[in-house]
Amino acid sequence: MAENRISMELTTEVVNEVKALIDQIESKMPFLISLTSDERNNYPKLSRENELFVEETIRSADQHNTVLPSYIHSDEMSKDLELYQQLGRVMVRLTHIHNKMKDTMHIAGAEALATALVTNNMFQIAAKMGVSGMDTVSSRLTELFSTGDNGQ
Repeated sequence: MAENRISMELTTEVVNEVKALIDQIESKMPFLISLTSDERNNYPKLSRENELFVEETIRSADQHNTVLPSYIHSDEMSKDLELYQQLGRVMVRLTHIHNKMKDTMHIAGAEALATALVTNNMFQIAAKMGVSGMDTVSSRLTELFSTGDNGQ
């Protein structure tokens, strides 16, 4: 069997505390929105390369605002860029935690599945050897395994 890389239990209290902390994060940023896939695809995407373009455009608009129509608001463009940059700094931390959680879930799931597969093999051997009740256990587990994605 593979090495046991993680052996940890989370209490319901800790899970609830983490959820409450996530709720606190969300409550600090009530302006966050969700886009549909279509909306996400229809808006231009700011990248590091064109972020420099936006910064220079803001500077130019501030210096030459007399040539711009009244509906162009460089202060709003500046606020949007600042928010984008601030959220980016927060996202770095959240992404790091998200990736660690995904990887930990992956390992915990892999270890549980690997052990379940070995255990299932033991039940199948016991069933073949005529151990009472093991044929029922073995066939039920085989049925459940065949309905899942089998770790693929």
